[in-house]
Amino acid sequence: MKTFVVPILVSALATFIPRVIPYWVSFLDKLPPLLSRMLRLLPIAAFGPLIFPGVFLDYVPHLYSGFAGISAAFILAYFKGGMILPILSSIVVTYLALLLGA
Repeated sequence: MKTFVVPILVSALATFIPRVIPYWVSFLDKLPPLLSRMLRLLPIAAFGPLIFPGVFLDYVPHLYSGFAGISAAFILAYFKGGMILPILSSIVVTYLALLLGA
């Protein structure tokens, strides 16, 4: 069991560092506002390419539920902003679509 712990911790550290560095460095405050904001949002934007393909590739028999969940998240993120509400709504909508389609 100990052989699995070290790679997991190293992987967690390797993914944590790039996501947290933009919040700790102070030179971002000296950059132009648009560039500073883009660099601060980069760790969040990395989730899209990681999650989006998996939704359609893992739920091939239920593509409509994945599309419904992503659509709900997109609409809420576009109009309301933030991350928590779109993620939770995506989970709920996908779950309900899977229940109704079953």
